[in-house]
Amino acid sequence: MTNISLPVTGYSFLRSVPIFLAVLGLLTGCVSPPGHPDWIRVGATTKKEVIERYGPPDMVVASPGGDIAVYRPIAATPGIEIPTAQVGPSGTTITTMQRIDPGLGNHDLNRERTELLRREIRIRYDSQGIVQELTSP
Repeated sequence: MTNISLPVTGYSFLRSVPIFLAVLGLLTGCVSPPGHPDWIRVGATTKKEVIERYGPPDMVVASPGGDIAVYRPIAATPGIEIPTAQVGPSGTTITTMQRIDPGLGNHDLNRERTELLRREIRIRYDSQGIVQELTSP
């Protein structure tokens, strides 16, 4: 019988896997979305302070426990698409979809915002306008 010996390169591969996974874990931690805004303090921050930074909320839900202001990222604002018809060659009609932004693209409806959000947040205020709860869906 003849013994065939092959060079063992699997050892270096197995050795590099934990290092690769550790680096991947660190990078994933850096890229993960942030939690709630650090500056909003439950029981201390006022509605006025929130509006100064984010502008008026995108939606307000009235509830027995207090009003809930919903702020969404700018990119999440809905647009509308409508069909438009144009005259094509030989008298044919060409129909395409045209996107219309809120305000017909003339201005940003939330131009008062001084900070941009990456995720939707919901803020519940008490009757005095103090933040009582801060959540993200």
